[in-house]
Amino acid sequence: MIESIERRTQVLLYTSGALIGVVSGVAAIVFRILILNFSLLFVLISEFLGVLGWIVAPVIGGLIVAFIVARYAPEAKGHGVPEVIEAYALHGGKIRFRVPLLKSLASAISIGSGGSCGREGPIAQIGAGAGSAVASALKFDKRATKTLLVCGLSSGIAATFNAPLGGALFGIEVLAGGVIGFSILPVILASVVATALVNLVLGSVVSFQAPLFIMGHPIELLFYLALGIILGVTSVVWTRGFYSIEDLLEKIRVSKYILPAIGGLLIGTLAVGTSYLEGVFAYSGAFLPNQPYYPAIMGVGYAFIDATLLGGVAVGALIIFGIFKILATSFTLGSGGSGGVFAPTLFIGAALGGAFGIACSTLVPWAVPQPMAFALVGMAALFAGSGRAPVTCIVMLMEMTADYSLILPLMIAVSASYLVSSLLESESIYTMKLSRRGVKIRSGSHISALKTINVNEIMTTNPSILHPNMTTTEVFEIIDKTHHTKFPVTDDFDNIIGILIAEDLFHEPKEDGSEYQVRELMNPDFLHLPRDCTMDSALQIMMKRDEGHAVIVDPMDPQRMIGFITKADVLNAYEIAIIRLQKSGVDIEDISPAEIIDVGE
Repeated sequence: MIESIERRTQVLLYTSGALIGVVSGVAAIVFRILILNFSLLFVLISEFLGVLGWIVAPVIGGLIVAFIVARYAPEAKGHGVPEVIEAYALHGGKIRFRVPLLKSLASAISIGSGGSCGREGPIAQIGAGAGSAVASALKFDKRATKTLLVCGLSSGIAATFNAPLGGALFGIEVLAGGVIGFSILPVILASVVATALVNLVLGSVVSFQAPLFIMGHPIELLFYLALGIILGVTSVVWTRGFYSIEDLLEKIRVSKYILPAIGGLLIGTLAVGTSYLEGVFAYSGAFLPNQPYYPAIMGVGYAFIDATLLGGVAVGALIIFGIFKILATSFTLGSGGSGGVFAPTLFIGAALGGAFGIACSTLVPWAVPQPMAFALVGMAALFAGSGRAPVTCIVMLMEMTADYSLILPLMIAVSASYLVSSLLESESIYTMKLSRRGVKIRSGSHISALKTINVNEIMTTNPSILHPNMTTTEVFEIIDKTHHTKFPVTDDFDNIIGILIAEDLFHEPKEDGSEYQVRELMNPDFLHLPRDCTMDSALQIMMKRDEGHAVIVDPMDPQRMIGFITKADVLNAYEIAIIRLQKSGVDIEDISPAEIIDVGE
């Protein structure tokens, strides 16, 4: 019977994953159409006002976005993924339904008006919101809700970049922190469905135009290693610089309805400078037929990335536009705009990687025949350092370009960048936003192993017990013999009637000089748990009630005690869980018992 219920639940979960994939696919299509139409609308300003229009457009866009965000959905501000991480880690996967809807509108306006941000953050938040809404409608438990949240985020990313496996890995690495104890199949199913739907409606095309890159001489791997180290350091500079600029902008004493317009003014100024430099460097972006022209640093920046991968950008433009993109993205999102940081990170990585590749090719042309291969690898390496999703970077870049020949360069550069950035900065560009708000996200994959231990596996089956007629003197004698401080109290029929702890013995003497009896000091309102309760649940309940002990009873006879547990038993449960994980081949991190106990608070 139980197995049948579990199978039905599993089928419902998988079906819900596929449904979320459909929702994310539709959302990705609608979102792209919104961005295109807003872009066509705002570009009319530059056609009418000339170069001044590149300043006016993002200012107007900032004012509109500020009204939407400040008035209706503060969660729509910024790059979206941190809010999903917080919902996953702290709120059981629950997101307000209206947030994704307003996020899509605000982000489409922000990007369409020339704001420097990506579309992956908004669509990830939209997909995650859909997952949360479906889970709420079906009244799923916390675990299933969080799974569907990952389904939504992953399928949104997959649909945006036509990268189903990369999208699935993005959600699992960034949100779940790994695959231990995680249901990955619904996530894969959601990502595949979303990608297939977008391909059906918009056609199957790779995200970026790039020639077939191959590795030249084996010594080229040393240059890729150096690139990974450099971009690992750069990723920390990018992450910290991004939030430093946000701090500076927030210090400006203006209304929250005006600040995004100031950000738009700064972006527009950079855009005018970029437009001038495009002429100096003879730069021309690789725009698709239906895309309106924007200066390189504005919008999502795919035209610049394509032009870079195709080898059409001079080294001076790569360096300057890469730096300008850092500033423009920081101005957009730091001032209160709405959009993602993934695409800007790819832009910056392509620019700096391409410049590095040209330098290497100039020095040793025989070893570096395709310098723009470094631009492709740089995209993955920079995001590996800033986003802390190394496997996602490797897989997604291969999917987005349909190029699987650079696996070795990708692996060595991504690994180096990830290692260097992790040594220099503990937070990613996503978690740093939460950390700055006082929200610390820690990986709890091994702590969740406590869910695999039932209380009946670690409880004391024959604890020292007290009788209600015992005096305090008798209890003190038992404490001296057993060194215990917590005791269950049973009546003549062995029914549990209360709990007494050592602190309860210290009272003012009675006026008649007689001793207190246990029945007068015990607490009849004690915590009792069924034998099949997990240690994870027991610990949370004990912390909630501020009690360090619990009586284990048989559900069929709740007055009959079959065991007793204290907080100290949590350590025993932890050791059992770790041993089980080790036996199953899991590499265990060194997590202190204090961290486990802290989780329940």
